[in-house]
Amino acid sequence: MIAALLTNKAYGYPTRGARRRRKPTILACLHQTANAHATAMQERDYANRSGSMGPSATAYVDRDGTIVRAIDPAKYAAWSQGDVAHPNTKLPTIAAAVASGVNMNEWVHESIECSGAGTEPYTDAQFESVAQLVAAASRALGIPVTRGTVVVHADINSVSRRSDPWPPATREARVKRVIARANAILRPPVVTVTVKSGDTMSGIAVAHGLTLKAVLAFPENARYRADPGLVHPGDVVRVK
Repeated sequence: MIAALLTNKAYGYPTRGARRRRKPTILACLHQTANAHATAMQERDYANRSGSMGPSATAYVDRDGTIVRAIDPAKYAAWSQGDVAHPNTKLPTIAAAVASGVNMNEWVHESIECSGAGTEPYTDAQFESVAQLVAAASRALGIPVTRGTVVVHADINSVSRRSDPWPPATREARVKRVIARANAILRPPVVTVTVKSGDTMSGIAVAHGLTLKAVLAFPENARYRADPGLVHPGDVVRVK
């Protein structure tokens, strides 16, 4: 990630440089820049031009996955979402935002612009970077990663952004890809070992930098809690 925070105060809805007034309930809104040639840093620089009033993203993501951090989302809201026009009120978070009367910008934590254009603007590297940003937002806010907390610009303004970042035919599959990867990042794969002759539960725990109590706490190891000595060669024990 490259830190390149905006310096021209072209951020902070509703006024220039204003801090957030509410805690976000939407982890991220995904966008495409609709410019196949400009880099993430060039997009950031355009937002940072003299006299700019936005819209500005919290982060721009290059085709190679490089993230350019433009706004600290914990302090400021980006302007990227704009005004709500024909919102997707099937998503509870968006319906709640509309009902509240608070502009959508302040409900969104990360407003992520990916450099690209066309029907499939995101590269694999961009998908990975977006998922990493969504997972980090989930950790920071304690909000689960779901379709209600990961939205796209078309969910908010379906009039002028109907295909942002993907057209309706492919949108849901692409959003699900981001959500699935972000959740995989948040839930690392389970690691197990196969018990060998002479192994003990305490020995297995020590070998993996854990206490016996920590190993027994894994739900997969529940059968050993009453008597850890019941472990046998060939058993599969979770260690992570």
